[in-house]
Amino acid sequence: MENSLANIRDVGVLTSTLSSKGPLIDELYLILQAYNERKNIRDFRDEVVHGQILPHTSYHTRRTIWNHIFKRYFKHGNEWIIQSLKESAKTGKNSVEFLSLHYLYYVLRDRFTFMFITERLWSIWDRKTISIGTKDVREFLEEISEDFIEVTHWRESTKRNLVQNTIWSLTAFGLLKGKTRKTIQQPSISDEAVFHLLCILWDEGFRGKQIIEAHDWRMFLFTESKISYALNKLSILGWIRFEKSGSTVMIELRREPKVKSYD
Repeated sequence: MENSLANIRDVGVLTSTLSSKGPLIDELYLILQAYNERKNIRDFRDEVVHGQILPHTSYHTRRTIWNHIFKRYFKHGNEWIIQSLKESAKTGKNSVEFLSLHYLYYVLRDRFTFMFITERLWSIWDRKTISIGTKDVREFLEEISEDFIEVTHWRESTKRNLVQNTIWSLTAFGLLKGKTRKTIQQPSISDEAVFHLLCILWDEGFRGKQIIEAHDWRMFLFTESKISYALNKLSILGWIRFEKSGSTVMIELRREPKVKSYD
């Protein structure tokens, strides 16, 4: 099931459901270690839900965790992404490779989180005012409710949980630091995560300068110079061809975003 990367983003109505369990770093790590591409996804689900993979004692908890992880990391049906996540898990639960790739799809698969990071959090970072808190998330949520009417129907407890879980998750992924007072910091991002975002933009029709100017890089807190540096690294690795001279940008993919053959 090799679905287009152009269909990866969450572009539906805003929902707080996927964020309700936080980043699920430990749980995704365990699931990816156990996942076998040749196994039927329904059989694999049964293994997760019935306690063969996750240590949680409650059936309801295991089922809820699986539903969250499936919707975010498996439902899109792109085996290259799933395989890449599995490969990244081999480097360790706390590795840059695993966390940054996990972070990329955590954000892209949740429209509210993507909007908050690329709009409000980025604007705070861009102003060099790195202090941030739940108030910023709540204010942003109320502001966008004018365009997303579904938010006005949420309970107060739903909004409060979304705000708290957003801060919790971004801290877990290394975008925020601090125990009581949170500040924004530059997260460590792997070359693989950069390549994945580039491939998604490519499948969406971005080319040349459009790629450099895409707001999606704000997820990594990349300025234009950092984008160029990251793409140049991919060029050195032989994954892409990248040339930039003034406003002229040339990018070609040399590595294909395809599943490795097991034959």
